[in-house]
Amino acid sequence: MVRQARSEATRRRIIDSAVDLINEIGYPASGLADIIERAELTKGALYYHFESKEAVATAIIEEGKDTILGAFRAAGRPSSPAIENIVHGLFVVAETIMADGVAQASCRLLRTFGGFNPTAKAAYGVLRHELAEGVTSAVEQGDLRSDVDAEAVVATVLASTLGAELVSSALADGRDLRRRFALNLEILLPAIVTEQSLGYYREFLARQSMRISPSKP
Repeated sequence: MVRQARSEATRRRIIDSAVDLINEIGYPASGLADIIERAELTKGALYYHFESKEAVATAIIEEGKDTILGAFRAAGRPSSPAIENIVHGLFVVAETIMADGVAQASCRLLRTFGGFNPTAKAAYGVLRHELAEGVTSAVEQGDLRSDVDAEAVVATVLASTLGAELVSSALADGRDLRRRFALNLEILLPAIVTEQSLGYYREFLARQSMRISPSKP
């Protein structure tokens, strides 16, 4: 039991050290030697847990994906409309990425690997599936406009969300992510929500947006 706990602690040190380096200097510039030095471990200790730098990255992607997905799911309420859950969920995801180093590093790694890493590719698929379930519920609830294709809505929301995270990371180190999500939704809602429901969701979005601190860029 003690040996297992020590092994888990060592693995955690490796991941946390890699996360710090990825968020500081990026994945390409972070070598295994840098991770070993940051973690204050031996090369043998690292290779006991991970066979390569990409294996470390894969573990970070998996953990970050679970954190982000968990935050999105936890934000939803069974009694709330699907569109409301999606909007609220995206804001909670923004807060999670801004506050959680593993989630930040995971997003950076998703952009680095794209479809070339099976875990990264699968993560995109899971996020798409989660949005698709919400959009399907919105159709059933009558909140989605009849002249828009549900698949197109899923693709657009996913692409705009990922794009906002990329731009926020590149230009503001992720500090304005909530604001960028809000700007996206201001444009998207009138394009996908019925005229009868639009007023309600605009007010809901405004309340969510008010939570953005004016001191943030």
